Amino acid sequence: MVRRPSQVAREYAQRLNPADLEVVAKALLAGIEKTTTARWDAAVLRAAELPGDVRPEKLKALSDQFARELGAVGAAAGVAAATPLVGTAATLMAATAELAWFTARSGDLVLTIAALHGRPTPSVDERRAWVLAVLIFGSTARQGFSKIANQMGANLEDNTKSGLSLATLRAVNGALSRMVVRKYGTRRGAIALGTALPLGVGALIGGGANYVAIRKLVKQADAFFAHLPYSSIETTGIELAGNL
Repeated sequence: MVRRPSQVAREYAQRLNPADLEVVAKALLAGIEKTTTARWDAAVLRAAELPGDVRPEKLKALSDQFARELGAVGAAAGVAAATPLVGTAATLMAATAELAWFTARSGDLVLTIAALHGRPTPSVDERRAWVLAVLIFGSTARQGFSKIANQMGANLEDNTKSGLSLATLRAVNGALSRMVVRKYGTRRGAIALGTALPLGVGALIGGGANYVAIRKLVKQADAFFAHLPYSSIETTGIELAGNL
């Protein structure tokens, strides 16, 4: 039976030692942090410059743009890994760099879609929660976010949009950050490390998986922002004081 490239990638990742996987985890978290702290304005500008008159047209243009870019990056990482002169350590470094890049650009994509939905200027905490929720839960991002928020003391009902306190939002981010390595990191880490496979298999995994993942991510983020599970972030002087 012919195994799918994603299966080959997972098997390859399972043979790596915990230290290698820890490097992968740090890389993806760094990618998320970089995007959510510094790239909201760029996402707003990108959304404004997309061609099309209505949101579906703009989403298609965005999807096409990112799928081409990240598909090419993934394939290039796989081609480089197939070079005989490149050693195992170097291919791992290249795969980790590709993972960090893919994660950061996925965050850019999520924030751009938030801007297309007309979200008001969000705080870093809110942006981080959006990116983490979509990357971890995918098509069930709304339900996953609500479940975690309710576990942290919120009261987000399925059919209503309640306010969310800043303290609860930060607790949600803490929980999601702990989940991201196990949920998203395992999936994406296997793909990134799979680019290190020889004989062109790495290029197939990197390019194809990235292309498909971006198409899915656009749909998942669009659905999340169309039905955001809360109405506003409620801040108080006491909660904000700790950050001054």
